[in-house]
Amino acid sequence: MNLAYSIRLQRRIRTYATIGILVTGLLVAIATAIPLYHDAHDRAAAAYVEDARARARSAGQFIVKANDIARQIASRSGIRDQLEAYNGWEIDRSALVEYSAPRIRDALSQGRNIAGLVRLDQGNDPVIEIGQQIPAALLQIASSKEPVTCGPLRIDDKVMLLVSAPVLSRDGVRTGTDILSFEMAALDELLNNDPKGEHNIRQLLFNSTDQAVVEFNRLTPGGRLLDAGQPEQAFLERAAGGMTGLDEFERSDGSASMVAYAPLPEMPGWSLALVTPARTFDTPVLFRLASPLLMITLLVLGGAWLTARAIRPVADKVVQQSRKLGEMSESMALAASVFEGSPQAVLILDATHHILETNEACHTITGFGLTELRGRTMCQALCISTDEGGMCSELWRGVDEAGEWHGEVRLMRRYGETFPAWCSINAVLDGSGKPRHYIAMLSDISDKKQAEDRIRHLAQHDPLTGLPNRSLLADRLEHALERGRRSESRVALLFIDLDRFKHVNDSLGHPVGDRLLQEVAHRLHSTVRQQDTLARQGGDEFVVILEDIEGPDDAARVAVKLLSTLEAPVILDGHEIFVGGSIGISLFPSDGDSGEALLRCADSAMYEAKEQGRSTYRFYTAEQTRISRERFELESGLRRAIERDELRLFYQPQAACANGQLVGVEALVRWQHPERGLVPPDRFIPLAEEIGLIGQIGEWVLNTACAQARQWAQAGHPLRVAVNLSSHQVSQDRLFDTVKAALDRTGLSPSQLELEITEGHVLKRVEECIVELHRVKTLGVSLAIDDFGTGYSSLSYLKRLPVDRLKIDRSFVEGIPDDHDDISIVATILSMARNLGMGVIAEGVETPAQIEHLVAARCGEYQGYLLGKPMPPDALQDWMDRHRANHPDT
Repeated sequence: MNLAYSIRLQRRIRTYATIGILVTGLLVAIATAIPLYHDAHDRAAAAYVEDARARARSAGQFIVKANDIARQIASRSGIRDQLEAYNGWEIDRSALVEYSAPRIRDALSQGRNIAGLVRLDQGNDPVIEIGQQIPAALLQIASSKEPVTCGPLRIDDKVMLLVSAPVLSRDGVRTGTDILSFEMAALDELLNNDPKGEHNIRQLLFNSTDQAVVEFNRLTPGGRLLDAGQPEQAFLERAAGGMTGLDEFERSDGSASMVAYAPLPEMPGWSLALVTPARTFDTPVLFRLASPLLMITLLVLGGAWLTARAIRPVADKVVQQSRKLGEMSESMALAASVFEGSPQAVLILDATHHILETNEACHTITGFGLTELRGRTMCQALCISTDEGGMCSELWRGVDEAGEWHGEVRLMRRYGETFPAWCSINAVLDGSGKPRHYIAMLSDISDKKQAEDRIRHLAQHDPLTGLPNRSLLADRLEHALERGRRSESRVALLFIDLDRFKHVNDSLGHPVGDRLLQEVAHRLHSTVRQQDTLARQGGDEFVVILEDIEGPDDAARVAVKLLSTLEAPVILDGHEIFVGGSIGISLFPSDGDSGEALLRCADSAMYEAKEQGRSTYRFYTAEQTRISRERFELESGLRRAIERDELRLFYQPQAACANGQLVGVEALVRWQHPERGLVPPDRFIPLAEEIGLIGQIGEWVLNTACAQARQWAQAGHPLRVAVNLSSHQVSQDRLFDTVKAALDRTGLSPSQLELEITEGHVLKRVEECIVELHRVKTLGVSLAIDDFGTGYSSLSYLKRLPVDRLKIDRSFVEGIPDDHDDISIVATILSMARNLGMGVIAEGVETPAQIEHLVAARCGEYQGYLLGKPMPPDALQDWMDRHRANHPDT
C-alpha cells in the first residue's frame, strides 16, 4: 500500500463515514422533529381552543349576569307593587317615578356597566327612564314572561347590550317590563385583561338571533360592530349551533388565518371566535422546534467532523476511535440534559407499554423515582383514568387507532393524592410501521382546574361572606322541597333581617358594615347544622333552610339560638356594635308549596317580628297577609296625604301652673284618611320614618304651625307654639335653613316658636347636633327637651345644649301625688332645671291633685287633659275665649 493509495483510502473512508453520519443525523432529526412538531402544534391548537372556550365562558357569564341583574331589579317588591298600583290607576305617574326612580338608581349603581333603564307599563309605554336613552324602536323587545337579550347594537356611538325582564306581580302576571342597557366596554375589558395578550388577536362575539357581530381587540377599545357577511361568520354560526373547533381559512387578500370558535354556555345562539394570522399561530410552534433541531444539527456536524478527523492511518486507529467515543458520549450527555430539563414529565415506554426511562420532572410531579416506575406500565404505576371515568384501555385504544392521544386524565402521586393532568402520548414506529416505543408527556393542570372551580364558586356564592347567594339559595330550596315532597317531611325557612344595621353603615361607614356582615355570617354559620343551608339574600338579609324537622318547635329552637348569637356584641375598630335581628319563619307544606311562596311568607313574618319590638321571631300567619296589605295601603295613602291636604294639625294648650295663664300650645299632627277617618300619629309616624317621608311631613308641620301662630298673633293672641322635630330633621345639617325659611315665609316672630327634641335624637349624633342646635338658637327661637328622663340622659351633654325648657314625661306625672318615686324624680328634675336656668313644663296633667302638687313644687307650666285636649284651630279659638272668661285676671 503506497502513500498515494493510503491517502486516497483514508479520504475515501473519511468521506463515506462523514456521509453516513450526515444521513443518520438527518434521519434522527426527521424522526425527532415529526413527533415534536405534532405535539407542539396540537398543544398550541388545544390551548387556542381552550382559550376560546374560556373567553366564551367569560362572555356568557357577563350576559347571564346582565340577565340576572335585570331579573333582580324587576323582582324588587316595592317598585314592582308601585307599578302594579300605577297600572290599576291607584297612583299617577309622578308618584310612581317619585317612589321608584331613587330605588332603581340605587339598584343600577351596583353594576358599573349598566348604562340605563327604561321601565314600561303593562301596555309597553315608557313610564320611567334612567340613564342611557333607548330609541323607541328598540323598546319592542319587551316580552310577556321571559327575559330577552338583544344586541350587540350601537346606541350613541357606544356598543350596547339590551336586556328586557318582565315585571311580574305576586300572582305571576306581567305588569310591565324593564329594559336595561349594558355597555359592552366592560366585556371588552374582561376579554382583554391579559397585559401580555397579543395585539393582533381579534375576538368576535356573535348573536345568531340578531345576526350581530362585535369585534374586541386592543386597538379598538369598547368594541366595534361589524357588517354582515364577514368571512368568520360561518364559523360563528357553527359555534352558535353548539360546535367547538379550530379551522384555517383564506382571507380576501390571500392571507391565511386561524379561527378558534366556541358557543357561550347558558346562552343559546351566542358564540365567540378568536381570529389570528396563521403565521402568528405557527411561529411559536416552529420556535419550539428550533432548539432541538439546532442541537441535533450541531451534534451531527460535530460527529461528522470528528469522524473525518478520527480516520487516520491504521497505526493511530485505536486512539482516534477512543477519542471519538468520548466525544460522542459528551454529545449524548448534552442531549440527555435537554431531556432532563423539560418542565413536563417525559416517560419513554417500550412496545408493551412498560416504562423504560423518565426525567426529573416526572419525579417532581408524581413523587415516583425511576427505580419505582421502571418495568411497570404507566397505568399501573400512576393509576390513570380519563376525565370521563373511562379505563386505561380506552386511552391505549385511541393511541393504537391514531398513533397518538391527547386529553385530560387523573393521576395519583406516590402518597395517594390524585391530581388532574394533561397527557400526550405518541407512538414511535419501526420500519414495518409497528410501535417500537411510546413517548408520554404529562403536565400538572391543578392550578388551571382550581381557577375554573373558583369561577364556578363565585357565580353561586356571595363575594363578601362566601355564603350561597340568591341563585344557589333558590336551587337548594327547590331541592329541599322536592325531598320534602318525596319523604312527606317538613321544611322550615327562616328569614333573618339585622336590626340597626343601617345605623352602623351611616355612622361607621360601609367598610365596617361589610366586616360586620362577615362576622354575622360566620356566627350564623357556626350555629346551624352542617346539613342546613345558610344563604345571604342580599343587604343585611339572611335565609336558613331547615330540612327534615319534626315540627314548628324545632324551627323555634333554631331561631332562639340564632337570636342569641346575634345579641352578642361585635368589636370592630374599637367600637362595640350591637345589631340583633328579627326572624320570620314559614313552614312547608302548611305555608306554601313553592320556594317563592315560602320566602314571601317568611318575609311577612319577619316584618311582624320587627313590629313586635325586634330581636324576636314570629311564625307566618294568614293575618300577616292582611296586615301587610293594610300596611301597603297606608304607605300608598301616606305618600299622597300632603298633596291631597289630608294632614291636620291639632293644638294642645299649655298654661302657667301658678295662675292658669295660657302661655302656648303644642302642635300635634293627625292624618284625616278619606276612608279610615282620623289616624293617630302612632299609626303613621313610624311608617313615615321607615319609608323616608318624615322629613317632608316635618317641614309641613313646621310651616303650618308657624302660619297658624302668625294668624293668632295678628288676631291679638300672641302664643308660643311648640313643634316636635323628628330625628331625621335633627340629624340633618339643614335644620337651620329649614327653620329660618319657615320664619321668613310666615313672618312669625322667632320668640313665638319653640322646637322640641328628644334625648335620643341628640345622642345619635351628639357633636353634630350640638353645633346645629346652637346655630338654630341664634335665630331667636327657644328649644325644649321632650319626654325628659325617659331616655339615656347625660348631664354632660345637657349642659352643652342651648335648651330653654325641660318637659317632664307623663309617666312621672301620672303617679303624683301617691307614688314617692315619681315625686322624687319630678323634684329632682325641677331642682336641676332651676340650677341650670331652665324652665319646666309637666306633661299629662289630668287631676287637680297633680296640679296642686306641681304648684307646691314650683313647677312653671303644664299641659294635659285637665287643661285641654288637642283641638283643631277653630275649636281652640272657642276654648281660648272661654278660658280667658274664666281667668279674667290673667
